Order: sequence, then structure tokens, then C-alpha cells
Amino acid sequence: MHVIRWSVALILVTGALMVLAAVMGFYVPDSWQYSLRIAGGVFFLLALITSGVMSIPSVHRQSKSEITREDWAFIFIICTIALFGISLCFN
Repeated sequence: MHVIRWSVALILVTGALMVLAAVMGFYVPDSWQYSLRIAGGVFFLLALITSGVMSIPSVHRQSKSEITREDWAFIFIICTIALFGISLCFN
């Protein structure tokens, strides 16, 4: 259940930061679809890094959290799929 909560939280935070940046004038997106796909690509990159770096035995032993590296990689993949799905709503 924590995987779904983290995924939804990351998607909402990503969307809120994008809207906040657009409202404050820091970033004026020409296309929300493109921006959401770039954010999805960043989450995919994070999934690759998480699954690769966290597979190193010395890093894996030091981590005592309840969320494992596989969970983090899955969370980032869910965020990627969700953001690409949301981007299909924009033209």
C-alpha cells in the first residue's frame, strides 16, 4: 500500500510544482503534454538509477528503511506511466 501512496504523492507534488512554477512565471510551458512527458522521463531515469545503484551490496546493507530498492524503482515506474497517461489528455 505504501507504494501506491508514494506514487500518488510524487505525481501530485510534480503537478503542483509545475503549476506553481507556471503561475509564478518561472516557467511558461508551450505544451503541458511535453512538460509532463519530460517529467515522466525524469522519473524513468530515477527508476534506472535506483535499481542500478541500490543493487550494490554495500549500499543495500546500509539501507534499513522499510521501502526496498525494488519498491522505489516500482514507484518511479508507476509515476512514469501515470505522467505519460495524464499527458495524453493535453493536445
